[in-house]
Amino acid sequence: MTKTDRTHFLVNNGRLRRQDNNLYFDRYDEENNVTGTKPLPINAIDEIYLLGKIDLDSYSMAFMAQNNILLHFFSHFQSFRGNFFPNSSNSVNKSGFVLLQQLRAFDDEVHRLYLAKQVTKGHFVNGANNCKKYKVDFEIEKYLENLDKATTINEIMASEGAFKKNYYQAWNSIINNQRSFKFTTRSKQPPTDKINCLISYVNTRMYNIVLSEIYKTELDPRIGFLHEPNYRAVSLHLDIAEIFKPIIGDNIIFTLLNKNEITTKDFKTDSRRIRFTNEAIKKIEMKIISKMTEQTIIGKQKLTWRQVIRREVNQIKRNVVETSEYEPFVLV
Repeated sequence: MTKTDRTHFLVNNGRLRRQDNNLYFDRYDEENNVTGTKPLPINAIDEIYLLGKIDLDSYSMAFMAQNNILLHFFSHFQSFRGNFFPNSSNSVNKSGFVLLQQLRAFDDEVHRLYLAKQVTKGHFVNGANNCKKYKVDFEIEKYLENLDKATTINEIMASEGAFKKNYYQAWNSIINNQRSFKFTTRSKQPPTDKINCLISYVNTRMYNIVLSEIYKTELDPRIGFLHEPNYRAVSLHLDIAEIFKPIIGDNIIFTLLNKNEITTKDFKTDSRRIRFTNEAIKKIEMKIISKMTEQTIIGKQKLTWRQVIRREVNQIKRNVVETSEYEPFVLV
């Protein structure tokens, strides 16, 4: 892991514990005996991904909450199970005024529809630009027209569903290894083939990266505009991730597969479910970390992709608070 990223991944089984004012990870062998201990300095962590079977006590969790550290939990099959994030009262970034404005924007049918359409437009354009980059024909106009005509959130979601169906089919002209990674249909819980396994894992990582960046701003992650809050603990990250999944997540998948950095040998079947080997997870994570710490020029600024995402959250905040125009980020 690069020193510029404040994300840690626990892939092996073990115990995460507090000792004095730091965290330590005790790695277990197959018989749950400690084989080594790794210190995790508390001032060098923003979030921790738990992909192994990890023992964790409330004393340590309270310590992480006090230090505004997010935890992301995954099952044995590497499917996302949930987040632990500190109460917003622990963060100096949260504002009661902004929360009220965010709720008002959600309750205002016109305002909510505007934000949902803009986010979805960003998703469409960035996805279509991927096809253009790989010289694959993709007609975006009809999807933008349907989006413009939508008068409800359900109609926006329907237009997004139609776009995704054809966008994923276009992947078969982008990904070289069609024998092993041909896309047929999107399946999630659980993924039914290797390409869906990779999509689900990378998408989940994008959702959690965006959630982490939202947490650093004044917006409340519980209130989304495109995705209904419903019974979800948080939903705004699902909205904003739609803009960045094509730019970051999808291009990482194309690179991993077309450069043979991920092959069929990186998957295994466990209880009839497909999952990655630990070595494959490490390869994917190093690629994601490398991308997130990469810099791009926005205007006259050099920003990492994490900073670009946070900038996007703040653009939405300005729209919510000041009713200013909002244009989604598009990578040309």
